[in-house]
This record gives sequence, structure tokens and C-alpha cells, in this order.
Amino acid sequence: MRVVRSAAGLLLAAGLALGGCTSVVAGAATPPGGGLRTDATDAEVPVRLAEPGNRTDRVARNAIADVLAYWEETYPVVYGGSFGELEGGFWSIDPDETDAGDLPRGQCFAEDVEDLAENAYYCGDDDVVVYDRAWLEDLAGDYGQFMIAEVMAHEIGHAVQARAGLDDPSIVAETQAECFAGAWTRWVVQGESEHFTVAPKELDPYLLGYLYFGDAVGSSPDAEDAHGSLFDQLSAFQEGYADGPQACAAFDESRLFTEQEVDPGGGRGGDRSYREVVATTDDVLDAFWQRATGTGFPGTAPLGGTLTEPDVRAADGQGMVCGGQGAELDLQFCPEDGSVRYDSADLLEPAYDEVGDFAVTTLLGLPYALAVREQRGLSVDDPGAVTSAVCATGWLAREVYLGEFREARLRIAPGDVDEAAVVLLQYATDPTVVPDSGLSGFELVDSFRQGFVDGGGSCGL
Repeated sequence: MRVVRSAAGLLLAAGLALGGCTSVVAGAATPPGGGLRTDATDAEVPVRLAEPGNRTDRVARNAIADVLAYWEETYPVVYGGSFGELEGGFWSIDPDETDAGDLPRGQCFAEDVEDLAENAYYCGDDDVVVYDRAWLEDLAGDYGQFMIAEVMAHEIGHAVQARAGLDDPSIVAETQAECFAGAWTRWVVQGESEHFTVAPKELDPYLLGYLYFGDAVGSSPDAEDAHGSLFDQLSAFQEGYADGPQACAAFDESRLFTEQEVDPGGGRGGDRSYREVVATTDDVLDAFWQRATGTGFPGTAPLGGTLTEPDVRAADGQGMVCGGQGAELDLQFCPEDGSVRYDSADLLEPAYDEVGDFAVTTLLGLPYALAVREQRGLSVDDPGAVTSAVCATGWLAREVYLGEFREARLRIAPGDVDEAAVVLLQYATDPTVVPDSGLSGFELVDSFRQGFVDGGGSCGL
């Protein structure tokens, strides 16, 4: 189920200005955020109460056709048996236009159409998917047309669970449905779908949509309707994309979730001051990498060797030009003197204000990891170096989150891991922040996910 909870609070807290996308034109080059090759007809995929000529219904129908085709071939491989049709079908409503008398009676439809507004859901009682097309149109304007397709993939993912007889807690079921959507997306990217098309670099606006769907910061992961944090959902999508539906099928309560309930007596519940986080982050990074090279962490053996702590310092203007030549950057590792440099006014302060305190730790962790790579005789200026540095930053977040890095005197507060993902999407694709690697935000966040989930062994160090 897609339920709106925390969009306003998260978007205001993050201060994000998200752009729209171009319209979808069948048979044309792929527009930003996903596009269509050919149209499925209403005879092929009936969408009840769909509005003739409505763009959202059109995109939804094409996505539904491709998601159903995907599960017809995939369900027997993952669960055995056949997927079949949804007996109750698909229903499109608009609270301002739909007459309640046109909707079926029963547990899956409210008597008041307004109660169905701003939502999309699968209901197992009637084996039906219902969506508010006006709401999806607004989401597509903010996050791209692929958002419509992903919502369809997510809800049909719940139909997969119903057919497989799965009965997991809400946070497991919701993230697993998102994982299924990620596996379907990879199938689309590989050109297997008949109707829908999307390229990896077009997924960045969609990933920011998790600001809309993630539970409010501080929600309980044990709540009856828990969907998971922004990072829980985002990483589930990426796991499905990377590892396929078999990985999604393995989801259970043992999965590492980052959603945390706020503990009223648990100390820090919000952001540290900007001055405090900048003053302490270099000490945190020094301690982490000394531990990583020296004794290691559970599940990750020591890297070995020695570490000369790089000088982490503020700079601006010409001070950000490494070696006195080249363009001014906002964040960098300078091999000439082994320093890590950052521009407070143009990068760290805006990131702190717009995203949060852990965004600063995440950003500073990137050039610091490049400094470590340089000392280990590894590259520092290619895509592999960038993905390694981002992965290592995810590894740092993992050890703090799991309580394995107490010497840092740093605690992951609810929402901190979400902040890491958002700052990577919003800032790290800028060549003034990381070396110009050609990597999308989607790819950067996936590298962070690998470090967070698997530890340092996946970071190429």
C-alpha cells in the first residue's frame, strides 16, 4: 500500500526543490523519468473508470501490462505455480470526478470517494488494485513519470505476496514489495518490457520520491502500518534492482532496518549544530580509519597498513584549487599535500541547512576515503575510486548504527541514514563535489547501500 505520511514535514525539513519532467510521447525517444515504446490497449489491460485520454491512466496501463508480463515469467521461477490475473482488476479514481455509485461495495472500497484520495493500494479481499489518478499525476510532476509505473509495480508486488501466502510484519511486506519493484525496473532497463522504458540515470528523481513515501522520522518499525524509513525503502528497491526477485523473496524480520523510534530519554534526538558537526567529523573519520586499518570491525577484517591522518580544513576560492591550478571545487582530496578541503559557504552549510547534520559527515567522508585510498596505493580519480569512497562512507554509517564504533562518541539518530542518501542524490553528482565520474545518484546511493549492508569487504579497499 502507498500511504502518504510525512511528505510535508520531510520536504520542508530538507528544503528540496524538485523539478518536473517532460510529457510522455509514445514511440519517441525516452523522456526524463521514463517513457513508452508502444501503448497497451484497454482491451489488453482494462482499467476500470479510467478517463479517456488521461495521461496518468495511460502510463499506469502500460506499466501494469509490463509488470504483469514480468510476473507471468518470474513468479514460477521464484515461487512455483503461476501468477494469473488479478480477479478484481484495476480501478482508477479521481475524488473530484468519480461517483461513489460506480464503485463496487465491499471491504476494498470506501463509501466516500474522498476516503480513497491520495493513495494507491492492493486489497487482497477482492484481489484488486485501486489508485487515485489525480494524486499520481501530481507525483509525476514532482518526481517523473516513472513514479506512476513504480507505484503499479509496488502494489502488484503485494499481489505477489498474497499468491505466495506470505504474512510478514508490515515493514517487511512493504520493503519487500519495493524490492520487487526494483527487480522489475532492472528488467525494464534491460529492454525486456514491451511498453515501458527507463534508463538508469533517469531514476534519480524517482529515488527522491522516497521523501514522500518513507515513514515520518522517529516512527516505530513495529507499527501495524510501518513502511520503513526513506533508506529502508530506497535500499530495498536497489537490492531488487541489483540482485533480482530471489533476493526479495528472502526478506524477513532479520533484515537490517534503519527506521528507529524516538526514545524520549535517549539523548540526542535532532541535529547537532553545524559548528559542532564540522569540528568533530575529522576526529570521527580519523578514529574510524585507524580502527579499520588496525583491528577491523565484526565481519570485516583489518585492512592492514598504517594511516597518516589527512589535514581536513576549510577553504574557499583559490584555496580550493589543488596545487594552484584548475577549477575551484567545493570538496576535494588534494594529492599534492594529502589534504581534505571543503567550502563551507558553498557546500557544507547549505547541505547542513537543507538536509541535516549527517549530510556533513557523509560529504566529508568521501574525500577522506580517497585520501585513504591514495595512501594504500589505489586510484583516486576514476569511477571505481568514487564508488569505493561512497561505499566506505556507508560502511562507517553501518558501524555507528550497529554500535560497533563507540570510540567515535557518535550516535546515529533517527533519519541520519536517510540524510546520507539524500545528500548523495542532491549533491554528490556535481563534479565540484566528487571527481567527475559519470555516475548517477542512483549508482552512488547503491554503493553507499552496499557498504551499509555488507560492511567494508564490499568497498574495494
